[in-house]
Amino acid sequence: MANPAVTVPALAGNVLSLDGSFLFILISILLLIFILNRTLFKPINQILEERERLGVGRLGEARRMLGEYEQRLKRYEDQLRSARGEAYQQLEAQRREAQAFRQRMIAEVKAETSAQVETAKQEIIGQAATAKRSLENEARAMAATISSQILHRPVSAGGD
Repeated sequence: MANPAVTVPALAGNVLSLDGSFLFILISILLLIFILNRTLFKPINQILEERERLGVGRLGEARRMLGEYEQRLKRYEDQLRSARGEAYQQLEAQRREAQAFRQRMIAEVKAETSAQVETAKQEIIGQAATAKRSLENEARAMAATISSQILHRPVSAGGD
């Protein structure tokens, strides 16, 4: 066997020395990095960026659609509220018209009834006056008849 002290320093100098194999390994690593960047990492990074862009785009699209939905919903609720208000106003106007019509009808019926009552009163007064005159005439005629029977002589029905 050879002297161990001689071989160890010879090996130690070999490991730290820059020779052709180190340069070959360094160029191979740089070449592999360049090739991997071109063929593997760059397409993967592009795919990941596209995926993120699409994800953000879809999220943005979803937010935009949600905003449109909220605007449409607000517009619909405003239109619904407006339509309800108009319907209530129309209903109130119809109610007022019906109430005014009812008041006019009541006033007309009252006036008609008052006129009929007044006409009936006048008829009754006229009939009472006629009946009173008729009764007075009959009473005078009866009185004259009774007087003629009691007095046994003719008495005039004229009275005075």
